[in-house]
Amino acid sequence: MICKNCGTTIPEGNTTCAFCGQAVSQPNDDRATIKAQATAIVEPPVENMVFGIVGAVLGAVLGAICIIFFAQIGYVVSISGAVLSVCTLKGYKLLGKHLSKKGIIICLILILITPFIAANIDWALQIMEHSSKYSLFDALSIIPVYIEAGAIEMSDYIINILMIYGFAALGAFDSIKELFSK
Repeated sequence: MICKNCGTTIPEGNTTCAFCGQAVSQPNDDRATIKAQATAIVEPPVENMVFGIVGAVLGAVLGAICIIFFAQIGYVVSISGAVLSVCTLKGYKLLGKHLSKKGIIICLILILITPFIAANIDWALQIMEHSSKYSLFDALSIIPVYIEAGAIEMSDYIINILMIYGFAALGAFDSIKELFSK
């Protein structure tokens, strides 16, 4: 055994270094401590579901804002679906301290609802640009009328939402895989 203080070799069984007087522990004690630490059960962090839901909702709102913003400035919004998923899942984990299966289900429900709402808000804002007589809620309620009248192409409406959902699924899959690989 070697003294940790001065580096002198200490014969087995001695409890102090003969050179510097430093107290030493026996190797068996060190091994027992290391073994106890290695076998200690590590408790997972306690999940706070309420804060997790708040975090997920904040993440979903951030993703929805991203979808609407990029749509309004004329860019492809489908990538924003991935942003939505990542923000929702990370928001839950950040504020909830742990992401359980229940947390994932809550996040997935938000990820399913949010793109539809965000895409409809984008269409409603476009309707409001063409006719200033509508409020946001009025414009949201007449989207089906615009689709039926052909002012909004049904295929554009559906493809837009499906592309967001596709990227949201990719973002959710990658985020969930990353969270559980740690």
